[in-house]
Amino acid sequence: MDLKLVIFDMDGVVFDSEKVYFEANRLAAEKLQMPNYTLEYYKQFIGAGTEPMLAQMAKDYGSRELVDRFYQMSMDNVYPIVEAGKLELKPGFKELTAYLDEQNIPYVIASSNFRKDIEYYLEKTNISGRFAHIVSADDVTHAKPSPEIFEKAWQKAGCPAKNETLIIEDSLNGVKAANNAEIPVVMVPDIIQPTAYEKEHTVAILPDLVAVRDLIKK
Repeated sequence: MDLKLVIFDMDGVVFDSEKVYFEANRLAAEKLQMPNYTLEYYKQFIGAGTEPMLAQMAKDYGSRELVDRFYQMSMDNVYPIVEAGKLELKPGFKELTAYLDEQNIPYVIASSNFRKDIEYYLEKTNISGRFAHIVSADDVTHAKPSPEIFEKAWQKAGCPAKNETLIIEDSLNGVKAANNAEIPVVMVPDIIQPTAYEKEHTVAILPDLVAVRDLIKK
């Protein structure tokens, strides 16, 4: 592939972080005695952004106050889990970025997470400074599947031709956001397995980031 830019989603693509978030959430739900907080329930919010998640949970649990407490408690749980060394890079990240560096192809993060958390995770996994730009939830008004976050990342990187840009995503909302931005997207599934939509609306569905590197090499 002839590429001028690669845009990485972060959670589930750069980091194996969904496991960390689910554990943090599960502990909060358990402490607040919120029933039915399962992995299946959690999955629906992957890639959707914080506010849509909180709004839906407030409907499901009947209290925005309870959900706001849940969210704060979950956030408080995340850092100790990360400090314990449980946040890991996804397989193939180092191999893919080494190849992009070798080929002088810039790469950026476009994440629905907040910038302070993104920078903390990058620091804790010793990859601070690797990305040319970071676009976060702080920079956008609308969550995925809005194309806004990918459009801003693309613009920050100098607006290369969209057919020479590649997004790497792991979620349905992320794939839809890439489609809405009219930028080609590869899916590397994490917790959620692809549906017919992703199979029809991606360049490829690949098992890991090494496979993405090999696709780019072609």
